This record gives sequence, C-alpha cells and structure tokens, in this order.
Amino acid sequence: MIGSATTRFCLLVMFLILAHSDAAEKWQSHTPLRALPIASGDPLAREIAFFVDSAQGDDAALGSVEKPWKSVARGIRDLKPGGTLVLRGGVYHERVVLKLLGERDQPITIRSYPGELPVFDGGLAEFRENPAKSWEPVPDGAKGEFRSTNTFAGLGPLVHGHFANSLIPLHGYRHRTDMNSDNGYWTVKDKLNENEPFNAGPGVWYDAKTQRIHCRLAHTTVKQLGDDNYRGETDPRKLPLVIAGAGVPLTIDGSKHLRLRGLVIRGGSRATVEIVKSEGIDLDQVTVLGASPALKLAEVKGLKVTRSAIRGISAPWSSRAGHKYRGASAYLIVASPTPSPCQDVEFDRCELTDSHDGPYVGTIKNLKIHHCLIDNFNDDGIYLTAAGVGGPVEIYQNVITRCLHCFSFAGKYEAGAGVSIYRNVFDLRRSVPYQWPVTPDEPEFVSKVAGETHRFPWAGRFAGDHGSPTWEPMRIYHNTVVYRTPAFRQAYGCGLGGHVNTKRSVFNNIFVELEGMPGLEFTTTDDKLFEGDGNLHWSTSQEFKGDWFAKFRSTPRFAKSKAHYPSGWASNDLYADPLFAKLVSNERTPLDVSLTEKSPARDAGIAIPAEWPDSLRTKDAGKPDLGAIPAGMKMWSVGTPVR
Repeated sequence: MIGSATTRFCLLVMFLILAHSDAAEKWQSHTPLRALPIASGDPLAREIAFFVDSAQGDDAALGSVEKPWKSVARGIRDLKPGGTLVLRGGVYHERVVLKLLGERDQPITIRSYPGELPVFDGGLAEFRENPAKSWEPVPDGAKGEFRSTNTFAGLGPLVHGHFANSLIPLHGYRHRTDMNSDNGYWTVKDKLNENEPFNAGPGVWYDAKTQRIHCRLAHTTVKQLGDDNYRGETDPRKLPLVIAGAGVPLTIDGSKHLRLRGLVIRGGSRATVEIVKSEGIDLDQVTVLGASPALKLAEVKGLKVTRSAIRGISAPWSSRAGHKYRGASAYLIVASPTPSPCQDVEFDRCELTDSHDGPYVGTIKNLKIHHCLIDNFNDDGIYLTAAGVGGPVEIYQNVITRCLHCFSFAGKYEAGAGVSIYRNVFDLRRSVPYQWPVTPDEPEFVSKVAGETHRFPWAGRFAGDHGSPTWEPMRIYHNTVVYRTPAFRQAYGCGLGGHVNTKRSVFNNIFVELEGMPGLEFTTTDDKLFEGDGNLHWSTSQEFKGDWFAKFRSTPRFAKSKAHYPSGWASNDLYADPLFAKLVSNERTPLDVSLTEKSPARDAGIAIPAEWPDSLRTKDAGKPDLGAIPAGMKMWSVGTPVR
C-alpha cells in the first residue's frame, strides 16, 4: 500500500529516474509510470469453492483445486448464492458475461488464488503470445510500419492496445498518415485535417478495407518531453502487445450481490468493463486497463470499487491534441443517465488515472469518491453535471493532480442535488500536456487560444466553464490548492469566484499561487448565488506589503455582497504564508501541505454548518483550521495499487 501522497509522488519521480538506469533495461518498451498489478495475498475463506486454471484446467474436470476447470465460462455455470469461484494465475482469453444472482447475506465471489494474478484479456492473443509471426513489414510503407499477417473483421474505427510488459497504452490512430508521420510538433493549421499529419507516438491503425491492423512503434523526438519520450523497441515482432479485439472483456449484466477480487481486465475495444442493470456489485483490488471507456455503468444500484486501479489510454507522450483531434477522446468512466440513473456508487482508495477525460459521473445519485489518486487527464477531470439529475455527490480526502479542469460541467442541463468537495489536496503545479510544442526550440509545451500561441506551461484549473452550462451547486470547503498560473480574469479562489449560475459556497480553503498574485475579482452576475469567506491566499513569487484586501473591502461590490452574506465576501480571509511542512515550485518535488506549528491557518476558519459532511471534523479541535489537513495530522494515504 502506498502510505501517503508524498510517497505516491515520489513513486512517479522514481519511475522517471529509472527510465535511464540499469534497472530500466529489462523493459523493451518504456519503464512503467504506474505501479503494475500485484497478486493479492488475501487468504481463501473456508467456504466451498470451485477452481479454474486457464493453463492446466479441463472443462470436463470436477472444478476442484486438484482438477480445475479451464474456462471462466464453465466456472460460473454452477455458481449459487454464497458460492466462490477461484481463478489461478494466467491469462483468460475470454469475453466473460456474468449473469449471477447472489443474495445480500450470501454474495457470489469470483476471486484470485492467493499470490496469483488472473487476467481477463479480450485482446487478440497472437500479438501477445507469438508476436514474431503476427506482424510483417508493410510493402512500400513508412519506416518501421508493420501490419498483421492475419485479417480481423469487425474492428474499428479505432483499435486500442498496450505494451504487454509495461502496460503503457498505444495510441489509437484515426489516420494512417498521422501514424506514419515523423512530425511530432503541433505545426498543423487544421487540427482535423489528416493531410497535415501529426504523430502522437507508438500506436496502431485499423484498415477497414483490408481488415488488417497496422502498427508503428517509432521513437518520439519532442525535446521538451525528456525522459517521457519513447525510446524502446520499434519492431513489434520482438515484443508482446495487447491488441484489443471486438467486444467487451467483462460484462456484468443483471447480476446481484456479486464480488470480484484481485483481477486484471484488459483488451477492450469499446469498453473494458461494462456493468448494466445490476445491484450490489463489489470490486476490490481490480485493475481495469481502459479503452473508450475503461468502465461503463448503466442502471446500476449499489457499486463499490475499493483498492482498485482504473487506467485510461494516455501514454507518457500523449497530449490533449493527439487524443481529441487525432485519436480517441475517451472518458475513463461513463455512467449513463438513461433509461434510469445509477445510484449508490463509491470509489474508495482507488487510482483513477491517465486518459483524455476522467469519470463522467454527474448523473449518479449518491456518489462518493474518497482517498483516491486522480491524476493525468489532459482535458477534464471529474464531470459533475450531465444529462439528467444526479447527486448528492461527496468528493473528499483525494489527491488531484494534472487535470486541465479538475471539475467540469458539460451541457446546459438541470442542476442536480449538489456536490460537496472537501478535504482534498489539489497539486496543480505540473504542466498539463495540452498540445506539443510547435518547434523543437520552444522551452515549454504550448497552446493556441484565439489564434495566438501561448508559450507557457498550461497548468490545470480547479474548474472549467465548458460553454456556460448550468453548474452543479457546489460546497467547496477545507481544501488545499497549489496552482501555478493565475486564474482566468483573476477570479477569486483559483477561479471559483468567476462564472456562477447556481449556489456556490467557498469556505476555509487554502489557495497558493506559484506565478503571479492570487485573484480577488468576483465576476458572478447574481450575488445571492455566491458566498466565500475564511480562505487563505498566498503567492510564492510576488511579495506584497500592506492589507491585500483593503482595496476590495472599500468597493461597492463588497458592500453589496452583505445583502446576501451579512459579513461580506472574504471578510475573514487571510493573505499569509500558510507555512506548510514543504512547499516547493518544482513540480517533480513532492509536497507536504500539512500545517506546521506556527501556521496562520491554524484555528483561523469560520464555522461550517453541521449538516455539511466532514470526514475529519472530529480531528479538528478548537476553531476550524484552514485547508485539507487539520493541525497535528499527517497526510492520509490515497490510491492503493492492486495487491
């Protein structure tokens, strides 16, 4: 288990260092940037169990530990309430459909054998098992372009895949011209024009006419990527790949009271795991390697995902432009609002990482996301508003990093029952890969806005506007936000005092800006919808002497705010160094945002309504401390790799 957010960030740095060390030589592709799945050591209970072994089993056997079945399809046939199916380690090339009816006090369990790692793989086995015979050079193709020796009907329009050893995703190309290009810089004028090619890294492309899969593992050459460039094997005949087949590797359809333990699911083309019309589903220590999406939910009542890793389609060399315009702009998780919304869903101690967009979960009724690592979404992080009405939502004690918009609100829909965002640490120091530089000489990643090229790190924002939708009513309190660049139009509270069209409350947070001064502008047009107070603001880059709030508190806007918030907006705010245990600008250096003994954030907050949830209320003695972590408390653990 990863013991703290600090440890988790150290792990990311460690992997980058290993990319150029002797320890990295065993990786034919690229050193993993995430912890690989680890077999669970949970002991077997004393219940009656059946056994399956993909390598040594026989579907005509008894299903005992000595004489196991071979296939999961055979193993699930005789499962009754209270029954357990134990899978031995190995790869199961099956598309598993579970229609199992357990009972609340007698659930059905499908789990791994202790110390072994079973993998549900919906991919095409030959590319992993016999790559040398599965690919051939393309006559008159680009340098390093290969195609499958066999044909495959029904794939596309995009093919997904991973390196089998490191589990780093392959780019799913829309256009062969992009895959075969050696242009790794965003020099295109028309972002959708395949005649202006852009290479997004090692990937695959499906030729619908010949029904063959093409692959090119060319090195990337973007100087600004550094060790995140691909420098591995370029011949797919020399290393195993997971190439997705048609269909969904694991479907849970119409099941009740079902537990999955210690599994890996991969090789999906549309979705990797799909759960529909099911109730009381429990996933623990499960790794899902994403397609588009990784996890799809529809009409689910009661889903708990614990100690699991759900990973998307982004490689270390992926960018928003590559996904959105020249590949798959995939969500990590999709919860459908129709014909009826999902409800009672919880993600606990999970890692939700590495895709274009994150979880699309705003339609869920009663959702909790806590103690999770939410990292590396080159567009939007968590979608809180969508078609239909969801909520209430609680998002707490997470570490959220590298999202273009940590929270997003898509479409002009009716607002839901509200969201409480509290006790989270937002580390927005690191640049988000919006698009690659336009020339090798650019010092940083760049972006183009309104036709202008911006040469600065495109750091993440707390929330995104998305075309002025109806925003979810939000209660944002006791969070710690460290961000790099100024908020849009210098809006208060890392942008939270900007566009508002539903109720928004912003209390007892710490906002630290690394470049420029924090915002103190309020651009909301309806003052009764906003309230903000008891927050601490600080800049590490610009010195300010005097009363930072004096100008605002003398304005008619401040006086007007008292009509709806009697003491006035920001009347109890502070401008002060929070005196964290460790605060550095370098994005690769871990933070420690716990409060030191002399921190002005101690006992500086205002009272939060008792009906607002707070998982650490009893840990915060005296007046409320500001920020995510009460004084005297260390950072909690987030994100547990599969054991």
